[in-house]
Amino acid sequence: MEPSARTSHEPRYGAGLLDHQLPLEARRLRALEDFADPGTRTMLDGRGLAAGRRCLELGAGAGSIARWLATRCAPGEVVATDLDTSLLPTDVPNLAVLHHDAVREDLPAASFDLVHARALLEHLPEREEVLAKMVRWTVPGGWVCVDGMIMLVPPGSARNAYHRCLNGLIALGAGSMRADAGWAIALPRLLADAGLEEVDVQCTPGRVGPGGNADLLLRLTLEQTGTAMVDQGLIQPQDLTDCTRLLDNPRYTDLAFLVVSSWGRRPHPHS
Repeated sequence: MEPSARTSHEPRYGAGLLDHQLPLEARRLRALEDFADPGTRTMLDGRGLAAGRRCLELGAGAGSIARWLATRCAPGEVVATDLDTSLLPTDVPNLAVLHHDAVREDLPAASFDLVHARALLEHLPEREEVLAKMVRWTVPGGWVCVDGMIMLVPPGSARNAYHRCLNGLIALGAGSMRADAGWAIALPRLLADAGLEEVDVQCTPGRVGPGGNADLLLRLTLEQTGTAMVDQGLIQPQDLTDCTRLLDNPRYTDLAFLVVSSWGRRPHPHS
């Protein structure tokens, strides 16, 4: 597959807040990989990966899962797509990198044994239409696998600067990026509604505070988006300072994320 050309009418990646060219974005994506890759690999490994399988990694980001799939399925081909492919590896023989807009563009039907997306669909207003495409791109008997990121805040009013910043991130995503921070809770039902069988789910909590598995991811996300949150009146400048101090406190810990990993198998026509 040949990469398509970027057109001038395309929206900026992540509404300009998650552009791969931003100074912190590569580090932020690596922090996401460090946090989420173990759970993603567990989900995908349970789907019968084997040599010769053909896989699609949709919205591949910095490419850790695409590279891993290419190793697990060699000599089978892995196709890694993104709106911005600049961080994807180019040194893996059986990994094809494709510039691709999952909302506006299609791929051949029934062409992959496994189709996977992580931290992608919740950022797309057309998320359920893209999920239907993922099912269509999967061969009968193949697997559709989705990791969705949920941001967690306690019910009721914000209790401290950390909660105010997390609420600000959720509001920023819903506005500028048109994201839904809680959408992934419906993933098992949506996969079943899409006609998939053997649907199941696993969850990975993301803890922040010293030693937390998602601490660096949250800190880099706040650093990258903090100015936008302040400019939009979602938080006060002091909230960022107070949040950092709180996260630095060795006695503080909290949950910021929940990764909902869900999967299902496309049935054979006679099923």
